[in-house]
Amino acid sequence: MSNAFIGTWHLRDAFALSDEGLRVASPLGAKVTGQIMYDAAGNMSAQLMAEGRPRFSARAAEDTPDAEFKTAFLSFTSYWGTYRIDEAAGSVTHTVIGANAPSWPGSEQVRYFELNGNILTLKTPPIRGRDGLKLVQQLIWARA
Repeated sequence: MSNAFIGTWHLRDAFALSDEGLRVASPLGAKVTGQIMYDAAGNMSAQLMAEGRPRFSARAAEDTPDAEFKTAFLSFTSYWGTYRIDEAAGSVTHTVIGANAPSWPGSEQVRYFELNGNILTLKTPPIRGRDGLKLVQQLIWARA
């Protein structure tokens, strides 16, 4: 089974489900693009971003307004590390080595998976969003 994860996957859909089963937009927005990669040595990396992110108004980073940096940070997620699969639990655990979010390195990100041919669905445990509601984030990936 673990060999089935190996490769590059492109994001097809990203959304969250509420406790009531209502579909809501991902924290990155209504349209998200991304890529996740797993290799045979147990390494992984993931990048996700909102589609249509605005360009910075200044060419030099030091001339870019803080609000633009905040928007850019909140519309992009990237991390890398190692992974291990627990087939009995139907989970994959990403042990984060580096990330754009400074609080993620050293953490373990558990994702529950469904693998149907060339479609990989990853779901988070229920997590509290920015608005305080608990949501299950779902990412649907297609093998590249």
